[in-house]
Amino acid sequence: MRGLTALLALALVPVALSSTAGAASQAGTATTHFACSGPGSATSVCHFSTPSGNIRCVWTPSPENVACELLVTGRAYRLRPAGRAKSIHLRLKRRGETLPTDQQIVFPQSLSCRDTRTTMTCNQDYGLGEFTLVRGHARAA
Repeated sequence: MRGLTALLALALVPVALSSTAGAASQAGTATTHFACSGPGSATSVCHFSTPSGNIRCVWTPSPENVACELLVTGRAYRLRPAGRAKSIHLRLKRRGETLPTDQQIVFPQSLSCRDTRTTMTCNQDYGLGEFTLVRGHARAA
């Protein structure tokens, strides 16, 4: 049985490689950049924003939290690994890394943020706290 499993795995490798190569050739030379990732990213402050630039955010490792500001209204929220999102006063002058549309960033302590072109939603992956910022509307839980 073990030999059959190994043979099947080897037979599938060329199929997986050819589909990966085909997808890469269709995409051309474009590479996806994942914001707030790289060497030392788990211990470094990270600034990021939506593609439209109307929402700016910062993640800090100590104390662990993510905070975002909707520039048009000045409304801002902070979210920690536990508890509800809290309305805060925040002025982020730095735009930071622009997230590709529909990217999700996962931070240590189970915090994550995802964006669209004009919306940012951050939540606790295993909790109930979250906030959403979008022009004309903001909500927190």
